Amino acid sequence: MFSLSAKAHYGLAAMLDLADNFGKDLVQIKQIVDARAIPRNYLEQIFNRLGKNGLVKSIRGNKGGYKLAESPQDVTVFSILEALEGPLEIASKHDPAAIGQVFGTLEDDVREYFSMSLEELLIREKRFSQKRIYYI
Repeated sequence: MFSLSAKAHYGLAAMLDLADNFGKDLVQIKQIVDARAIPRNYLEQIFNRLGKNGLVKSIRGNKGGYKLAESPQDVTVFSILEALEGPLEIASKHDPAAIGQVFGTLEDDVREYFSMSLEELLIREKRFSQKRIYYI
C-alpha cells in the first residue's frame, strides 16, 4: 500500500531537531545521530538532498553544523516529504475518469494535510513528549 521510506521518517525527525534549535546554535550532525539513532552517512545524504531543495543550510568548519534555511513556520511538512520522496503521484493520466477523480481528490487531501508547518509539527512533538512522563 502507501508508505513513506525511512528517508522521509528520518528526515522529518532531523528537521524537528533543527526547528527546535532555530535561531540558536547550529546543530551538529553527531547530536542528531546520537539523539535519533540515524546512521550518520544516511543523515548526511538526507541533509544533502534537503540542502539542494533549499530547506537546510550547512556551515563547514570546527563550529559548523546545520540549520533551517527558513523559519519553521515557513517550512511545510509536505515540502520536506517532497524534497525527500519526490513529487506526489497517486493519480495517473491513464486512469479512467472516475478513478482519476478519486485519486486526484486523494492527492489534494494529502497535500492539504501535510501543509502543516514544521513549527506545528514541533508543537505536536513536544505535546507527545510531555505525555510520556513515567513515574516509578
